[in-house]
Amino acid sequence: MGHGHYMWFNLQKVRAFLVKGSPFLEDMASRYPNKKIRIEYVGDLGIEGLYELFRKYGKIVDIIQLPPVKDMPKQAIVQYKFMRSSTSAKNCLHGADVNGVKIHVSFEKTLKGNAIWTWLSNHPRITVPLGAFMIAGTSLVILDPIRVFSMHAKITQLFNVNEYPLLKWLRKETVGRLTRTPVDPLPATGWHEREQEKEKLRVWLRNPPETFAIVQGPRGAGKTDMVQYAIKEKTHKVFIRCDELANARSEGEILTNLAGQVGYIPLFQFMNNLDNMMDMAVTATTGQKAGLSANFEGQLKKILDALTIAIQQSSPTKNMSNVSPEVIMKKIEATVEKKAHKAEEASGNDVPTPPTDSKRKAKAKLKEKKKEENKWCDPDDIPVVVLDGFMSREKGPHARELWTILAEWAAILAENHIAHVVFISNNVAAPKPLSRALPNMTFETIVLSDATLESAMEFVNKNLDHEDYPDLTEHVKVIGGRLTDLEMFVQKVKLGMEPNDAKNDILGKAVVEVRKSAFDFETGDKRSLSWSPIQFWAIMKALATVEAISYDELKIHPLFRGDEAPFGAMEQAELITITQKHGRPFSVRPGKPIYRAAFQEILLDDGFAAVMDLETVTFLEKVEMTNITKWEGELRELSHLLHQDGSWFFGGGRIPKEVDTRVKWLMKKLAESHAKVEKYEQDMGRLKEAVLSQNVQQ
Repeated sequence: MGHGHYMWFNLQKVRAFLVKGSPFLEDMASRYPNKKIRIEYVGDLGIEGLYELFRKYGKIVDIIQLPPVKDMPKQAIVQYKFMRSSTSAKNCLHGADVNGVKIHVSFEKTLKGNAIWTWLSNHPRITVPLGAFMIAGTSLVILDPIRVFSMHAKITQLFNVNEYPLLKWLRKETVGRLTRTPVDPLPATGWHEREQEKEKLRVWLRNPPETFAIVQGPRGAGKTDMVQYAIKEKTHKVFIRCDELANARSEGEILTNLAGQVGYIPLFQFMNNLDNMMDMAVTATTGQKAGLSANFEGQLKKILDALTIAIQQSSPTKNMSNVSPEVIMKKIEATVEKKAHKAEEASGNDVPTPPTDSKRKAKAKLKEKKKEENKWCDPDDIPVVVLDGFMSREKGPHARELWTILAEWAAILAENHIAHVVFISNNVAAPKPLSRALPNMTFETIVLSDATLESAMEFVNKNLDHEDYPDLTEHVKVIGGRLTDLEMFVQKVKLGMEPNDAKNDILGKAVVEVRKSAFDFETGDKRSLSWSPIQFWAIMKALATVEAISYDELKIHPLFRGDEAPFGAMEQAELITITQKHGRPFSVRPGKPIYRAAFQEILLDDGFAAVMDLETVTFLEKVEMTNITKWEGELRELSHLLHQDGSWFFGGGRIPKEVDTRVKWLMKKLAESHAKVEKYEQDMGRLKEAVLSQNVQQ
C-alpha cells in the first residue's frame, strides 16, 4: 500500500505491506540481508505464480526455479533490484499459505564467510611463501631502518647528554671551576712506560682504514685499558665484548648479547623460534621448506650487516670505498692542516700569508675540489671498532663459527675504508683467522708485557700506606708485575692479612694452577695434555733459575727433538710466554711473573722432583737404547760385507776407506750412547732410592 509520505533522509516514498505469513525474526550472525531470497514450498507454484506473488514488493531482476530433489521441498530464487524489496517480501510472506501451498522464505547466501580463509589454508605452497615475503618486506621497510638508526645513535652517542658540547661547556664553567680537575687514573701496569705503545696505536688511527690492529698480551696486562685510553678522543666508537659472546650457552643468547652491545633494537628473538616451528610444520604438511627459519650464521650476519650500514653512515669515508688509501691520506693531512690553521687563528697567532701566486693557485684548486663530495676527512671522525677478547675461547659449539664471521666482517670494514678495527686478544693464535680473512696484508701488532718492578711498587705504595708497610719490595718481586696478582695482594693486605701471608697465599694458588694445568693432576675432567709432563718439567727446571731461556735451545732438546707443537700448547694454557724477535720465536719465559716462584716451590718438593727426574731419565734411556739398536743394526749389516778373516768381501784385501770411516763413526756413536745409558742407570738407581726414602718418611 502506498501513501503520499516521503522520508526526509532518502526522499523515498513510504510503503507498507500486509503481513500474510508468520515472520521469523532472528539475529543469527551468519545470516545477512541480501537482494536474493530463497523460496521453499511444497506444491505447484510456477514462475508466473511466483512473479505475481512477489512483484508487489519491488522490481524483480530474475526468478530461477531450481531442479527438484527427491524427498526435498521445491526451491526457487527471486532476485530483487533493491534490498528493501527482498526484506519486505521475506517478512511478509514467510510462513504464508497461498492456495494451499506453504511458503518458507530466507535470504540467499551468495558468499561464504570463511571462503577466503579456506582458500588460503588449502593452498599453503602459495600462501606461506607469500606471507614470508610480506613479513620480510615489512621488516626491511620498517624494522631495519629503526635498527640502523638505533645503532647509529649508539655509535654517535646521540642520546647521551653527557657528550653534548653545551653540557660539557656548562659543566666545565660551573662545577669544573669549583672542584679539582681529576687526574687520569693510569693503572700501575705502566701507562707511563707504555706511552710508546699508546702513541703507536694513535698514529695508526690517524691513517686511512686499511688493515687490522692487534693488541696482544697476557691476562691482566691492561690491554683493554690501554686501548680505551688511546681512543677516548674518538667521537664514533663501537666496543664489542667477545668474551660475553663466547661464554653464551645458546645461539639465542649470543644474538641477544651482541644486539644489546651494538644497539640492535628491536630484536624479536622469540620470532626465530616461531619461524622454526612454522617451517617444521609446513615441511611436515607440504614436504617442502618454506624458508621462514634462519640459521645462526644468517642471523649473526644480519646483525653485523645492519651494524656495517650504521657505521658507514657515521664515517667520513663512506663514499670512498673505491678510493686509494693514498688519496684518503691526503684528505686527512689536508684536514689536519686546516684544523691546525683554525687553532692558530683562534689563539691569535699571526699566520703567514702565502704569496699571491700561491693564493691564485689555491683558489683555482679550491674551485675544482668543490665538485668533490668529500673534500675533507677528519681522522677523529673515522669510527673505531674494538673487539675485546677475540678468540678468548676456542672450544665451544659455535666458537669457531663466531670468530670466522667476526673476522670476515672486520675485513669488510677495513677493505672498504669504513672504520678502523682493533682486536684485543690474549690468544697467540688470534692472527691466524685474521690472516685468512684479510690475506696479503700486514697487521699493526702491539704486544704488552707485565709492568716493571718500579711501576709495580708505585701501584702498591699508592694503594697501601707506605708507613704501615715499609718493606714490600721483596714481596712484590715474588708476585711480579701482573696487575691481577698485584690487585689481589693489595686487597688481601687491606682485609687484614700480613704481607707475607698474602704473598704466600697467592703463591700457593699459583702452585696449584701449575700442577693442574701442566701435569694434569685434575683427574675428573678426563682431558689430555698436548705435551708430556716431562717436557714441561724440563722447561720448569730451567726457568726456576733464570728469567728466560733460548727457544732454539729447548727446541733441539732430546725431549722435544724439533717439535714446536708442545710450546704452542703450553703458551695457549698460559704456562709459558714465547717472546718474538725479528718475526720468529726467540725466548721462553714463565706465563706469569709469579710462576717463577711457583716453579721454585714445586722443585722443593723432593718426592715429586725425584719422580719427575726418574721419568725423564727413563725416557732418555729409552731414546739412547733405540739409538744403540740402530747403530748395532747398521754395524751388523756392514759385517756381512767382510770375510771371517776380516778381509773385504769383494776382494782386494783391504776395507775401503769409506766403509772404514763409517764403521769408526758408528763405533763412536755406540760408545757415546753406552756411556749415556750407564750414566742414566746410575741416576735411576739414585732417584729410585730418593723416591723410596720419601715414601718411608711419609
